[in-house]
Amino acid sequence: VYKTTMDGKVLLTINAPMDAGIYSKPEEFVPTETVIDKNGDIFIADGYGAQYILHYDRKGKLIKYFGGRGEGDAHLDNAHGICFDTRNNKRTLLITDRTRNCFKRFSKKGELLEIIKLPGACVCRPVIQGDYLYAAVFRSPNSNAPGSGFVTILDKHNKVVSNIGGNEPIHVNGILQPLQQAEKIFVHPHDVCVDQDENIYVAQWASGKVYPYKLTRV
Repeated sequence: VYKTTMDGKVLLTINAPMDAGIYSKPEEFVPTETVIDKNGDIFIADGYGAQYILHYDRKGKLIKYFGGRGEGDAHLDNAHGICFDTRNNKRTLLITDRTRNCFKRFSKKGELLEIIKLPGACVCRPVIQGDYLYAAVFRSPNSNAPGSGFVTILDKHNKVVSNIGGNEPIHVNGILQPLQQAEKIFVHPHDVCVDQDENIYVAQWASGKVYPYKLTRV
């Protein structure tokens, strides 16, 4: 992980924290995203590596770590994305657990607070804009078709309210039913960006070299 100036000068480099005793070799550290706290602290999601969330101070000193690969709820598998969620007047970490089809909410101390279950949705990183949570769904394990992704949108109560290219969200006794692709709009959507006008930009992976799509709010 590099911290740079806007013109690309490297100010800080974070390599595998071998002294922490959680990595047997540097190649096991394969981070996928970072998020920066107000005081400059750095949280790194090792989403393609050992699945730890690593908390550093702004100078690059390791403070703590949590998560990691394992079977319990507090563990992670493909922690692809991380962000701060400041909705509901709180400041917590939303972290992707893509293999288990959910987002997990943690305190900054690493305490598991909530599991947002999204059955059938291998979600990428969480994106907050206003009261809504957006995410690209890379694929759906409920579909045998290749490129079975879509984009999901959740409200401030973390209830799925829309699936772009996916099936209508159905809740039975308050439980979200499995999601899957309904229309072939996307192939491996891998990230979203939402602007101030709530237009959605969708980047795709292995999709025939298409440009990102812009979905305009109407």
